[in-house]
Amino acid sequence: MTRFASPGAPARTAPSVLFVAPDRTRADAVAAALDRHDVSVTVEFDLGTALGRVDDRTVDCLLIPGQFGRHTAVDLVALVRDRHPELPVVLLGPGRSDDDDAAAASPAGPLVADPAVHRFSDDIESISYDRLADRVRASVARYRSSQAQRTERDIVSRLERRIQRTERKITSLHGVAMRLASAADADDIYEETVEAAERILNLDICFAFEAEADRFVPRAQSSTPTARELRPVPKDAGAMGETFRTGESHRAVDMELHAFGRPEFGDYRSGLSVAIGSFGVFQAVSEQTGAFDEIDLELAELLVAHTNAALQRLSFERRLRIERDQYAALFENSADCIIDSEFVDGESVIRAVNPAFEATFGYDESEVVGRAIDDVVAPDDRLDEAAKLTEMVRAGDFVQTEVRRRTANGERDFLLRSVPVGEDTIYAVYTDITARRDVEREMEAQNRRLDEFTSAVSHDLRNPLSVATGHLDIAREEVDNDHLAAVARAHDRMSALTEELLVLARQGTDAFATTPVPLAETAARCWEHVETGDAALVVATDRTVVADAGRLHQLFENLMRNAVEHGSTGNQTASGDPVEHGSPERPGSDSTDGGDDAETRLTVTVGALDDGFYVEDDGAGVPPELRSRIFDTGFSTGTAGIGFGLTIVSNVADAHGWTVSVGESDAGGARFGFTGVESEP
Repeated sequence: MTRFASPGAPARTAPSVLFVAPDRTRADAVAAALDRHDVSVTVEFDLGTALGRVDDRTVDCLLIPGQFGRHTAVDLVALVRDRHPELPVVLLGPGRSDDDDAAAASPAGPLVADPAVHRFSDDIESISYDRLADRVRASVARYRSSQAQRTERDIVSRLERRIQRTERKITSLHGVAMRLASAADADDIYEETVEAAERILNLDICFAFEAEADRFVPRAQSSTPTARELRPVPKDAGAMGETFRTGESHRAVDMELHAFGRPEFGDYRSGLSVAIGSFGVFQAVSEQTGAFDEIDLELAELLVAHTNAALQRLSFERRLRIERDQYAALFENSADCIIDSEFVDGESVIRAVNPAFEATFGYDESEVVGRAIDDVVAPDDRLDEAAKLTEMVRAGDFVQTEVRRRTANGERDFLLRSVPVGEDTIYAVYTDITARRDVEREMEAQNRRLDEFTSAVSHDLRNPLSVATGHLDIAREEVDNDHLAAVARAHDRMSALTEELLVLARQGTDAFATTPVPLAETAARCWEHVETGDAALVVATDRTVVADAGRLHQLFENLMRNAVEHGSTGNQTASGDPVEHGSPERPGSDSTDGGDDAETRLTVTVGALDDGFYVEDDGAGVPPELRSRIFDTGFSTGTAGIGFGLTIVSNVADAHGWTVSVGESDAGGARFGFTGVESEP
C-alpha cells in the first residue's frame, strides 16, 4: 500500500521519504506522525518495489525497520547501498538479533560507520517524531547539498572536458591552416576544409559551395552523403544565399522554426551556415534538432577563416602571375626602350634590357647588365641631372620628364618615365622623341623666320605704302581723275593684303585660349569693323559658344567681308562666278560700293545649327564646282589677289576642331556652316 504526502506539504522543498514498513500498524503511525510535521511519506510493504524506487532516484530518504521479515537492517542497507551509496537511511529500532551473545555482531554495529544511517527506537509509543522529522530534514538537506555539489562538479568536469576537446580541435585546426596555406589549387582547399570539418569538428554531413555569377556550385562534401545529390542552387536560395549576401553566420537549432527553412539536400532538422568570404559558403547539417551549439559554430568559423585566407592567397597569386606575365610581355614587345633595374647601394643597377633598348641605344644586354644606368646612358655633362632623377625615383616619386641620353651612335632625346614593379625594382622606360624634337626645333626655326617675315611685311611694306599714299593724296588735291582713283584703290588693296598676310602668319603663333563667346554680340561688333555699304546684318540666334574670341572675330570679319564684296549680283565676273575678295576689280567699278540701283540690298544672316552655327547671305552664292577649292590657300578666280580670306576662316575652324562646309542658302546665296562647336547651356 502506498500513501502520499498531505495536500499542504510544500512542493519541491518537502523531503520525499520512503518507509519500508514491516506491518500496517507501524506504517500508519509513522506516516501520520511525519505528515503532521510536513514530511512527505510514501509507504511500501514490498521490498522489491521499494528498491525500484531507490533505483529511480525519486526518494530523498529511506525509513527501514530493524528487521524486515528475514532481512536484518544490515541486509537492507547493503541492498540500498548497492543502488545508491549516499541515500540517507533512518533505522527505526536497534535491530538486535535473538542471540544476546552476538550483541557485538548486532546488525546495528556495522552501520555505525555509515554517516548516512541514523537509528531511532522502534517503540512506536516512545519515538519522538519531532526529532525524527528534524533528523529526516537535516539528512535530506545534507544529501541534497551533496548532490548539488556533485552535480556542480559533474558540470565543471564536463565543461573542462569540453574545453580540452575544443583546445585539441583548435590545435588540430592550426595544422589544417598550414596545409591550406600550401594548397596549390582551390579544389584542394575545399576538399581539405570539408575533410577537417568531418574529422576534427565531428561535422558528419557538411559541404562547401562556391559562388558563381548567379548560383552556388558544390565543390566538396563529406564522406557521409547528403540525402539527395548536391546540385547548383540559385544565389538567393535560403540560408546559403542569406549567409553569402550578409557575411553573417547562421545556426539553426530547428530548421522548422528557422526563417530560411530546410536545405534542398535532405530532410535535415538543424544546421550551420558560414560564409567563405567572397568565395562561397560552408554548411553542416544534421537530422537531429539542436545538434550544434555555439562552440560548434565558432569552430566552424575558425576553420572557414583559414579557408578564406587560403583562397585569397590563391587569388592574389593568380593576379600576381597575370601581372608578371603582362609585365614580361610589355617588357619584351614594347616599342619603348625599357631597363629593368634594382637599387643597390643607392644606385639603379641594370638587371635586364628589352630588345627595343638594344636596337635604339645600340648596346647589347650582356654589355650593360650589372652596371649603373647613369654610367651607361647619361652624357658626361648631364650626370648631375641624372643623379637627381635617380634619387627622386629611389624616394618613391614618379618621374616623367624629357631627357637627353647617350647611345652608341650619339645623343638622342627621350621621354623618361619610372615604373615601380617591386619593392626595390624599377622599370626605366625611354620613349625616343628625337624625331619629334627635331620637328619642334625646325618649327621653332620656321617661327623665327616667320616672325622676321611679318616684321618685314609690317615695316618694309607698310612704310613705302604710306609714303605712296601720302604723295597720292597731295596729287589728288591738285588733280583728280580716274587714273588717280585707280591708284587709290590699288593702295587700299595693297593695305588689305598686308593685313591679311599678317593675320595668316600670326594664326600659327598667337596664344589660343577658349572662353564662352556670345555669337550675337560678336557678330554685331565685327559688322561694325567691316565696310558693308548698304548691306544688312541679321542675327537669328542668342547662342553662346566656346571659342577663342580673337580668332572668332577673324572668322566673322572675313566671312562678312567676303559676302559684301562678292555676294551681290553686281560683283560677279563675266562668267557669272562670284569673286573671292582678293580678286581684281573690274575697271571703272568699286568692289565695295554696294552695286548699282538695280541691285537688291544684300543681307548677311548669322544663325544656329544643332551643334554649331552658320553665316549665310542672299547674294550670288558659290558655284558647286568651286566649293571644294574655295578654302585652298591662294585660290582666287582673279589674277591679282592672293586668296587668303577664306583660308583664314578655314584655319580658325581647324584650330577649334570644328568642321566647316560651304553650300547654298535658302535664298540662293553662300552658306558657311560650322559644326562640332561646343556651346554653353
